[in-house]
Amino acid sequence: MADEGGIRKTNIVLLIFGLTVLGCTGNHHKHPCYKNNTYPTKQIDTAWITFNLKGLLHQNESLKIYSVSGECYMCAMHEVCECREEDKTVSLLVDTRWRTRINITSSNADSTCSEAALSDHFKEGGRYLVMVSFDGSTSKVKCAKPMLLNSPRDCNIPIYVAMGVFVFLTIIWYLFKWMLRERIFQRIRLFCCPSTVTFDDHTGYSEQDLGIPTNAADVDNHRPVKERLKSLDTFRGISIVLMIFVNYRGGYYWFFKHSKWNGLTVADLVFPWFVWIMGTAMAFSFQAQLRRSTPKKKMFLKIFKRSVILFALGLLINSSDGLSPGKISTFRIPGVLQRFAGTYLIVATMHMFFAKPNDPHQFTWWSAIRDLTDFWPEWVFNSFLVMVWCILTFAIKVPGCPKGYLGPGGWANDAGGHNVSNCTGGAAMYIDHKVFGTAHIYQHPTCKEIYNTTVAHDPEGLLGTLTSCLMCFLGLQAGKILRMFPDWKSRVKRFLIWGFILGVIATILCKGEKNDGFIPINKNLWSLSFVICLSSFAFFLFAFCYVTIDVYKVWSGAPFYYPGMNAILLYLGHEIISQPVARYLNLGSRPPSHDLYLPINCLDTAVWVLLAYFLFQHKIFFSV
Repeated sequence: MADEGGIRKTNIVLLIFGLTVLGCTGNHHKHPCYKNNTYPTKQIDTAWITFNLKGLLHQNESLKIYSVSGECYMCAMHEVCECREEDKTVSLLVDTRWRTRINITSSNADSTCSEAALSDHFKEGGRYLVMVSFDGSTSKVKCAKPMLLNSPRDCNIPIYVAMGVFVFLTIIWYLFKWMLRERIFQRIRLFCCPSTVTFDDHTGYSEQDLGIPTNAADVDNHRPVKERLKSLDTFRGISIVLMIFVNYRGGYYWFFKHSKWNGLTVADLVFPWFVWIMGTAMAFSFQAQLRRSTPKKKMFLKIFKRSVILFALGLLINSSDGLSPGKISTFRIPGVLQRFAGTYLIVATMHMFFAKPNDPHQFTWWSAIRDLTDFWPEWVFNSFLVMVWCILTFAIKVPGCPKGYLGPGGWANDAGGHNVSNCTGGAAMYIDHKVFGTAHIYQHPTCKEIYNTTVAHDPEGLLGTLTSCLMCFLGLQAGKILRMFPDWKSRVKRFLIWGFILGVIATILCKGEKNDGFIPINKNLWSLSFVICLSSFAFFLFAFCYVTIDVYKVWSGAPFYYPGMNAILLYLGHEIISQPVARYLNLGSRPPSHDLYLPINCLDTAVWVLLAYFLFQHKIFFSV
């Protein structure tokens, strides 16, 4: 480590090779049927449905039960069970994360149970009974609506408890700091032991004893020498903490996992926000280099070096389970850090040519929009990237697939009647297969569980880099606003305007719908609507952080500020050392449970937050 101005900076490349390589695995439930009073074992995110068939079927007659998840858009139902004369009851395990579509047909083609009567969004842990009967007057099978036999507990109770504990700890922490400021502990000590306490202002407990700054000088001593925007570090910290939590499975809640295809969940937010934040920080980095008159050649070498390091670290993470000859043939090339590297290389190189060390048009009549006019070539360049993305996405001919296909393939049906089972991701998938090779991209896309896809698709593929450049550039726009407009009201007003405009554009692109928009919001494809929508959210959230932390100072940014100062270390660490608390408690063999894994995953995340706080207190900051 080198000591620079009292701050120890460690290159992350030297650290990563010293970390222990660990792994983790996990499986989700299946959906078989059980006959004649046999019942499935209770599993997470499931409910039981028992169909009573007593005396219904006769010789050579049969009933077939069909089902599919409501999350499976434009999917036909598939047979899950066939019932014969000897079957008196049939129990089915159904998914409770989304609505489940169910239908029953008889060997008599005219005899079916209505899908509308059987389909429902079932409660987790619920036990349902469906009475199936025969209507003699019409010679048709009839099904009653599913009847709930028990009172399942609200599966979100662990979340309510976790939120209550967090609020309680926050109140205790702020109460503790208030007592320190008011010298309550000193007064109590004076009251209890008056002979041992003097009236020296430095006697007793103090905020300095606990490492809490009390004046401007102390604050400066607790900060890195290089001035930073505290709200930006806090925003980065929010992103890395959420990323660690959802990567540690987020208590096995579906909304803490990535979307199966279209739509948004909490897990879909964090990676794009990192890209946006990278762009915001870029504006300050280039301004500092230009004011030092750094040559462009040297600036580009620094950009290229950082991109190569990020790409290499991404490959290192992909190889954390070993690189035996058998695994090299299926080694994944794309990844999160690889996407960072490509995005940074493109956007930073572009900005290098147009960044300015000062603000030459500050007092012109168009000064109110100079953050746009001064960088118009950058807007042209990014518009070109978006145009290229649209052309490749909607015009390229993918063999066996309709042009412009954006769906998950598998069981999903195309509106035009095409067979799209092998078209997962359309042009994005096709390009990755051609450039990287089928064996060298992600083999288990999130849509596989619901849509039963068989084609490899990488969410960090090559085509999505074009739209991630737009995301980074919009973050760079926020950095330009901070750099060029010193008044906080002007800054916040622009953040809110950008957030509103981008939100409207995203709504138009997706038509305000999950699946039927012009360009649906899709993290797997990094669709245009996705990056614009997430950029809108980023502007609003950053405006909130900026006002509360840097303007009114009603929030210090804790505890997220500390992880934000060492985000790259925490990302690499949590990817390699998986779930430290769960491993210490040896929970690998325990079945998934919200009650068990939500607090464990919160503790796993807290370990990294505490590490970040320790590093901050010792002024150790890791960088690439």
